[in-house]
Amino acid sequence: MSCDCNEFQNLTANLQLLNKSILDVVTKLDEQTSMLNRAVFKSATHCGCIEIHATKQLFSQNKTLEENQLDLENHVEGELCSKCREKIEEEMGELIFYLASMCSALNLDLNDIMESKLDHLKTLGIYNLL
Repeated sequence: MSCDCNEFQNLTANLQLLNKSILDVVTKLDEQTSMLNRAVFKSATHCGCIEIHATKQLFSQNKTLEENQLDLENHVEGELCSKCREKIEEEMGELIFYLASMCSALNLDLNDIMESKLDHLKTLGIYNLL
């Protein structure tokens, strides 16, 4: 089953009853970001299915951007267990809900924003990182 951004945004707008004010949406979006971060960190600190080993990213002036990209790490070791994966996916879904709510409150189209960003990424490619 594929998801249509416009359908998602419209349904989100129709379901927003208690938090319709842009002020409520902004604070809920911020709160949901924290909830997602907490779920990721608890996967490492509480469950232990993943480990986070953050170190300085090494970037060589003698290599191309593409070569450097291959050397960069995401600092995550292991795989999410099914329980942690489910929780993180749930929190991501809530985050997308409030992002769509913000788009509706500001009369923006989430699909247009995604398409514009996709075009931007395709145009700049790896140079988008700079």
